[in-house]
Amino acid sequence: MSVLGLSNSGGGGKYIRFMPSMNAWVVNKEEIELKQFVVDHESVKSGWGLMAEGQAPQWIWDERLGVSGKRPDGEYRRGFSIKLYLKDIGVVEWSSTGTGPVMGFESVFEEIWNAKDKQAGKVPVVKYAGSEAIKVGKGNTRKPKFEVVKWVDRSSIEWDEAPAEAQAAAQDDIESDDF
Repeated sequence: MSVLGLSNSGGGGKYIRFMPSMNAWVVNKEEIELKQFVVDHESVKSGWGLMAEGQAPQWIWDERLGVSGKRPDGEYRRGFSIKLYLKDIGVVEWSSTGTGPVMGFESVFEEIWNAKDKQAGKVPVVKYAGSEAIKVGKGNTRKPKFEVVKWVDRSSIEWDEAPAEAQAAAQDDIESDDF
């Protein structure tokens, strides 16, 4: 990890997106089959995001999680960012302002947030359970569905984007079925 932490702040790192139009998960533009992942609930941020195809996202983060600041001018929408750990990929950042992904994330995150104090020192393993088509306003989208499977020791995961080889030791703690 660098002293300034600039290379770990999402610029140039791995990212994951849920694409409602394709009903697919994509990591750095490559479609993947998402089964389970670990959530770093301490990394979550909420705020106003501006996402445009081919451009880096622009964010104005809330000073306090979930407490919305003044809406900026332009096409900004409410959204989130969080670090996830995927077994064969490592640490990725998931951020979105899309209606379906935001609704899906909010549903599972509520459960995670309410259980975190009883699970001190642990992080949740979450199963992706498909998506459901929903109508929003005049349009349609897909809402990803998730289930918290279990909690594992936070120390079993290297959250600072360590190479996949360094993550191998973490597998023993989270191995079961797909994780």
